Amino acid sequence: MRFARRVVAVSIILVILLTAFLPANTDSLVSRPHPAADYAAAVARARLFQRGDSIATPTGRSVLRVHGHRTPRAFVLFHGLTNSPYQFRDLADSISNAGDNVFVPRLPWHALAGGTQRDLARLSATALREVADASIDIASGLGDTVIVFGLSLGGTMAAWVAQFRPVDRVVIAAPALGVSHVTAALETPLMNLGLRLPDYSHDDPRDPLRPDRMPGWCSRGIAQMMELALAARRGASERAPRTHAIRMLVNAHDQTINRTLVDDLVASWRAKGASVETHELSDTLRLPHDVVDPTERGAKPSVTEPLIVALLYGRQVW
Repeated sequence: MRFARRVVAVSIILVILLTAFLPANTDSLVSRPHPAADYAAAVARARLFQRGDSIATPTGRSVLRVHGHRTPRAFVLFHGLTNSPYQFRDLADSISNAGDNVFVPRLPWHALAGGTQRDLARLSATALREVADASIDIASGLGDTVIVFGLSLGGTMAAWVAQFRPVDRVVIAAPALGVSHVTAALETPLMNLGLRLPDYSHDDPRDPLRPDRMPGWCSRGIAQMMELALAARRGASERAPRTHAIRMLVNAHDQTINRTLVDDLVASWRAKGASVETHELSDTLRLPHDVVDPTERGAKPSVTEPLIVALLYGRQVW
């Protein structure tokens, strides 16, 4: 009996080790580009994308701000996990008012009316890759140059774009390449467990003033985000990024992301000859992880918005 228990215990340990350390295959998470031929085709694709927003809350739907013609620049903004395009309402207004076209896609399973973290557990790295590709394809018809910005999960998508798509500039803010308080060596095993074990979800109370938000977390959604990040990191270790102008914005007070993985990605890109600028928001500012949304507790939009706009337009910053 005692021997049988030992066999069971050893078997369980072996299964957990195999689950954690069997390498994930990210070969399918490469770009499949199909850029829009012209402005009309790009707008048609964006409108088709927006049809999927019928299940989302009104404030959480994809945003398309266009001027009726191709503009010198087209911007794509990727929002964060549990958030929505509403996160970028002020930034999208600023870009549009400057005369440029902008597309802010709603990410899969986000901003659902009455949605919970169980919905976000349906998120997949493949779906995120498809949205990233589709958004760049749309922007290719909206402007002469394409500029991408992403925060958190959106930052992970922006990093993937920088690696696999030849756009003109990518600004990456606080990319969620891994979770905080976990050593870099354990990030991939942790991701594998999240991908292969049953999902564990936790819902936080919803804010009635922000029905587009789906607060909380789920292990499967985080793991899928990390898998897309792994595809970008592996790509960076093998070849130079397709985007040559990359700007990384990090927040010294950020307790959400794994900074080591961010620094390693920047080092990989630079080793391949890419031009990567890194800008850090001081810890003394005590900024939240979300440095874009002006309604976040501790937000300082008077500091962060001018900096982000300068990074997007390629202007000189401190």
